[in-house]
Amino acid sequence: MIPLSLVIVLMAVIMTAAPVSASDAYVEGPIVLGTGETASFHLYSPEAVTYSASIPGGSVDVPYGIVDGDVYAEINVTMPSTPGRHWLTVRFTQDDGTVSVNKWYPDVYEGYTFTATIRNGGNMSVNGMPVSFILDGQLINSTTVDMAAGEEITVEYRHVIPPLSGGRHTITVLIESEDGVVLSPSGSTRMNTVFYIGQSDSSLANWLLGITLVVISIALVWVYRKPKRNLGRPRGRRRH
Repeated sequence: MIPLSLVIVLMAVIMTAAPVSASDAYVEGPIVLGTGETASFHLYSPEAVTYSASIPGGSVDVPYGIVDGDVYAEINVTMPSTPGRHWLTVRFTQDDGTVSVNKWYPDVYEGYTFTATIRNGGNMSVNGMPVSFILDGQLINSTTVDMAAGEEITVEYRHVIPPLSGGRHTITVLIESEDGVVLSPSGSTRMNTVFYIGQSDSSLANWLLGITLVVISIALVWVYRKPKRNLGRPRGRRRH
């Protein structure tokens, strides 16, 4: 019996990486913005390329530059003043002249600006006082403010996302404080304003009642309650 020899031949397969091209570069950023709003966009590329960026009706802070393959490049883009869908165009160019064009399409809305005028009517300063904007029962923004005694400040918030439908809406400003009692003249820590907007897709040109800016005036009274003396003594045994 003749033994059979099994010969196993190993075949090496050499894999070569696909060449990187400018088409692998791209731009990324927010998809909903307000008119005239400035936002950051990131440019990515697996290898070093040059770029040029533009947006019709808007502006780019650094319209020309280099994207390093190790890190992304950041550009600040200002949206056009007209609402609608716009496009940011970025051209990526390799050393050999290969060009790739990548576009980003942000939806631009006119937005809603809510302004609260707050006055500290007391004789004590207020530090880190939370001020919240609530739209139709949903919290949309929260910040903190510092106010000296008698000081009046303006807190502003521009709301873009989500765009509101036409009809009746309510904006509420809620004021809180952990180190004291803050009250409006009505005795509440919140003030409400009802406003109406007309039916439109991405523009607020048709505001009912001519409202273009919601202004909420809140006069704050900072109440400092001094501790009472002789607390804890029976009423009949308190010293006079």
